[in-house]
Amino acid sequence: MKPFVPFLLVALGVILATIADVFLKKSNMEHAPYLAVGIFLYAIGALPIAAAFRMIDFSVVFFVFEGVAILLGLALGIILFKEHLSLLKVAAFLSASLALMFSYLASR
Repeated sequence: MKPFVPFLLVALGVILATIADVFLKKSNMEHAPYLAVGIFLYAIGALPIAAAFRMIDFSVVFFVFEGVAILLGLALGIILFKEHLSLLKVAAFLSASLALMFSYLASR
């Protein structure tokens, strides 16, 4: 097994969960089709995460999930929702990047 496969699985799960978040935000809990797509994507996104749990430690999956979610969430918030890039968001980006690097090193 390639050492990066579980990380790719977690990244895929995060991407699906983040897309689900976008649909849930757009649904505003009022538009059933957006809400349904968001819930469906959450369910599908759990599958690659479950596969990654079989390959690497829980703590590594957790750190990778949270790190990728922070990076992707920051990017989508700024790009899609025109959120302001603050100094604290830059610090969160750098911290998440370091967490991903250390998680990868810890799993070796």
